[in-house]
Amino acid sequence: MAALTALVAGQEPDLHGLPVRLSHDFAATLLTGEPGWGTIAVRGAPTLLIEVPHPGSDRYTARLGLDLFHAIPTAALLVAGTHRRHADVAHEPDSLFHAFAQALATTELQTAELQLHGFAATSAPGTDVVLTPGAGRPTGLHHALRESLTCRGFRVRHHEHLAGRTNAQGIAAAARGTPFLHLELAPPLRSDHRDRVVEAVTDAWHQRCH
Repeated sequence: MAALTALVAGQEPDLHGLPVRLSHDFAATLLTGEPGWGTIAVRGAPTLLIEVPHPGSDRYTARLGLDLFHAIPTAALLVAGTHRRHADVAHEPDSLFHAFAQALATTELQTAELQLHGFAATSAPGTDVVLTPGAGRPTGLHHALRESLTCRGFRVRHHEHLAGRTNAQGIAAAARGTPFLHLELAPPLRSDHRDRVVEAVTDAWHQRCH
């Protein structure tokens, strides 16, 4: 984690002996590794960490994560490197994904976490979005995002089986006292309406910061 801490601090990390590579793109620093390590994009110490735990199974969530990273200058992006069928990193506190999330989501900056998920339409009929705080309590950011999504015509509903109560990163955030937003999206929002989701999130984020 020392290399990641240095990266967040704007320093050149020592990657000797690690199966990762460093590159600079998108006006950001990218840290990528061998299969299983995932990808991290940072621009200094983040105030929002966008997490994509299931890029292979929750289609288009990685693209949405990248779009949000571009739209919010103080955000960092964390994408898992394993498929859900091999490791459900959202529920594995011993995973690299979880360790990276804890290193990036700091108490000092009260870093908020936005974790992106996708659900099948049949698992929550009549629903576009399920938004919860996971194991924690709703914050002003939750309320702002719910309102922002609703104003764009999205049907925000509650389904307990999609609430992410046992999410490992959410449990850690609740213990730390920092915001955690577990965002479940129906297929059309991920495939055809990502731009509107990005608008909703950025509007809610700007309300939080003012």
